[in-house]
Amino acid sequence: MTGVHMAGWLFADLLLVMVVVLLGGETTDGAEPRPPCAAASPSCIPSPSEPTHPGPSTSAPASPPPSGGLDPHTRSITVRTNPEAFMGGSARAAASVRRQVARQTRKFRGKRAAFVMVFGNAGRLPGGAVDTGTSTAFAEAVARLLPSAAPEFFPQYHKEIIRGYHNTDPGIPSGTAEIELFFLLH
Repeated sequence: MTGVHMAGWLFADLLLVMVVVLLGGETTDGAEPRPPCAAASPSCIPSPSEPTHPGPSTSAPASPPPSGGLDPHTRSITVRTNPEAFMGGSARAAASVRRQVARQTRKFRGKRAAFVMVFGNAGRLPGGAVDTGTSTAFAEAVARLLPSAAPEFFPQYHKEIIRGYHNTDPGIPSGTAEIELFFLLH
């Protein structure tokens, strides 16, 4: 297939995903919808939310506050350490990362992270490119350490909730882990 044909399928797939997300995001309060009462029907009893008299309503129904889902406004913190020592099991490097995380998460007092992405940068290949394998391993090691650094803030470690990724930005110093925090909407 040519690129033009593939692009069409890509847009069709994206449209399908958007429809599924929109339909999956619909919520109900558990009650079955009822048609409004017909004025001529003697067996119809209006629900409390239906007006009992014809004419315009004097008060607009209050919209429910948004609930559930991830807040689209993320926050981030950054820690730095010697990646070789940290991944080599150095207690001193691990303690340094724990202190940095605990200090930086204090500003989120009263909140709890719902989803966390750790972007690690650790090591360079000949020629100066970022070593993605080492950087991912570094990010995953930092991710596993987070719950012990601030147990009241981070959820228990699971790869589905706290994930490690490599960061290939050559401008970021080796040994840097950028921790992106997602909170739940209330």
